[in-house]
Amino acid sequence: MEMVTIKIFNNPTDFHMAKSYLVSAQIECFGQDEYINQVYANALGGVKLQVSSNQAEEAIRLLIEGGFAKPEDYEVK
Repeated sequence: MEMVTIKIFNNPTDFHMAKSYLVSAQIECFGQDEYINQVYANALGGVKLQVSSNQAEEAIRLLIEGGFAKPEDYEVK
């Protein structure tokens, strides 16, 4: 299963709230670099919220619906 990053959080609390929201909607996800960023704030550019590629579209829709992201965050420029 391929995992993809759908959002990067600089604030660990925001990450945990978004992750809990997705998990409650049956979206399996995890935070890449979660623990290193807790010890060294934004050491690797923030916590990367990752989901399986086959759930990415639904997860993005939920993040927008839940107020954790904006549609323009995902528009191709």
